Amino acid sequence: MKVFLYFVLRTVVFVAVACLVYFLFGWSSWGMIGAILAAVVGAVVAFAVGYLLLDRQRRAAAAEFGDAVQARKAAKEHKATQAELDANVEDSFQDKLRADAGLSADARTRNLADDEA
Repeated sequence: MKVFLYFVLRTVVFVAVACLVYFLFGWSSWGMIGAILAAVVGAVVAFAVGYLLLDRQRRAAAAEFGDAVQARKAAKEHKATQAELDANVEDSFQDKLRADAGLSADARTRNLADDEA
């Protein structure tokens, strides 16, 4: 939510400054070049205002974004652990089947083709 709030604040500053510059300096008569220049001035001013006056919101948004990245990394690590757990369950099931068939637990590591030779 803090990332969204910071985005909205900077967007409002950008649009307000760009519109103000566009109409205040008469660049509306310049056509497309006036619109581009107003957008550039608006972007520069929005960057400066965001950096200087919205420092608290910027830091809060960065912290929230960093927490989200860490949570995503933790979720990926958890998935790898879940795959290992699934492999262990499969191994124990195979061991049980071998025990029921009268084979030893190390039969899975032996090469049965070597026994026939």
